[in-house]
Amino acid sequence: MAHIILKFDDLSQETLESFKKIHEICKKYCALSSFGLIGSSLSDPDKEYVADLKEFEKSGVEIWNHGYHHTDEEFSVCTYQQQKESIGNTQELMMKYLGNPASTFGSPHNNSTELTISVLGEHFPKIRNYLFMADASGRTDSRQLLMRCNYEIKTGLIDLDFFSKEYNRIKKYPFFIMQGHPSFWTEDDFKRFEEILRILVDDGNSFVTPKSLRDYEIKEYREDILEKEIDNIKRFFELHNSIYYYGAGEIGREVYRYFDKRGYKPTGFVVSDGHKSVSDVCGVPVYELSEIFKYKTKIGIIPTILGKTHGAVLNNPMLVGFDIWMTENVSIYDEIIDYIRFELSL
Repeated sequence: MAHIILKFDDLSQETLESFKKIHEICKKYCALSSFGLIGSSLSDPDKEYVADLKEFEKSGVEIWNHGYHHTDEEFSVCTYQQQKESIGNTQELMMKYLGNPASTFGSPHNNSTELTISVLGEHFPKIRNYLFMADASGRTDSRQLLMRCNYEIKTGLIDLDFFSKEYNRIKKYPFFIMQGHPSFWTEDDFKRFEEILRILVDDGNSFVTPKSLRDYEIKEYREDILEKEIDNIKRFFELHNSIYYYGAGEIGREVYRYFDKRGYKPTGFVVSDGHKSVSDVCGVPVYELSEIFKYKTKIGIIPTILGKTHGAVLNNPMLVGFDIWMTENVSIYDEIIDYIRFELSL
């Protein structure tokens, strides 16, 4: 039995009807839920919209800060000041119209960097829960909620077979998050979600909000086969003078934080040529493959990308000759990432 956070993104006046619909389904199963509010929707709101938001909160919904503009750039390439304004504007509007600022933040499109963590930690102490955001440098004591069980095979498209595989892999953990985008759903998707909810209820799971999860004791979880894989990664570090993480996104930051806490630090991050969007991650430089290619016989590479993309990585001719750490079973890799995310969420 797990504590499940139902995370629904993109609440605004335009998407309100979809959120009312998902709210009714969740109430039917006594399932608490949480809605990510786009701050700009409160810049000049209708009274009826504000009243609906207050009704959501009265019934137990947690409304969290989903940024102000809801753009790809908002928390990926925008400046420190711009990110501060995006979060702050939404906090102020929630205070003005709902009576309280958010205690939880989740970025649009799950885009965030260490800059976002800095902004949150330095200016918004009331935000105590970060959804799908890893503090790779350990600068905050806010809870990083990283565990996830996916059911949308792509944004807004629910796939029951995909959900079943994800759920069977993740349900052994004490808690996890399920992210959905109801404003994209068709009638069939709402039916599929209700079927998922029925499965979760029948399995004896409970539903919490990011804020209320703090009321429960989350115990550590250990699994021998995954501890063995972690030990193998440590040995891989010890066998090489230089280690690079292949992938500079959220998994890269999560893996960095996990092993940095244990005294294992990479030389750098590496990405395919043409895919370098930042100069460093967690203060560690990011390189394109061509920049380290001539040193390949002395370098060990650890993939920090989704398991399903490993095949494409290994088929990259520029990686021929590098010593790449890899599990025998790619599905185990995703379990290792789950394991790391759970540890960072404690």
